[in-house]
Amino acid sequence: MSDNVLNQLRNRRNRPIVEPRQDALVSKVQSQTEKKNSPQEPSTVTEPTNPTPAPADTIASLQAELEKYPETRRHSAIVLEKDLDQELTRFCKERGITVELFLEAAWAIASADNTLVEKITTEAKHRYDQRKRVGQTKRLITMLSNSSKKDNVSSQ
Repeated sequence: MSDNVLNQLRNRRNRPIVEPRQDALVSKVQSQTEKKNSPQEPSTVTEPTNPTPAPADTIASLQAELEKYPETRRHSAIVLEKDLDQELTRFCKERGITVELFLEAAWAIASADNTLVEKITTEAKHRYDQRKRVGQTKRLITMLSNSSKKDNVSSQ
């Protein structure tokens, strides 16, 4: 396709015109610029030359705000029982939270009660034993099915 045809196609597009975004920082800077450009009467009070924070100041203040909150990090993928996953996902979605935030809050509350932590740990160990058995069973099925395939190939 030649550049001329491409330019014609570009020119034919009916692109919607979007009004400029109202950005709080930009509008302050623009209003200051308008004040500077308009004739002013002399005043006894001197205005600071840059009342809006500089980008470095803004970044520093945002970083200071972030330091007030606990640091987070990604955790490995969570594997849940199928039905429990669906139920927990629905529960969290109805309340406008994520599963991760629910687990975080549940731990924060449960960890304060030693009896509750013990009950949860007992249940977790029981589930761990079940998962371990499932893994062993799947591995045995795979090994047996692979050995039966080899037997079928060697007998032919």
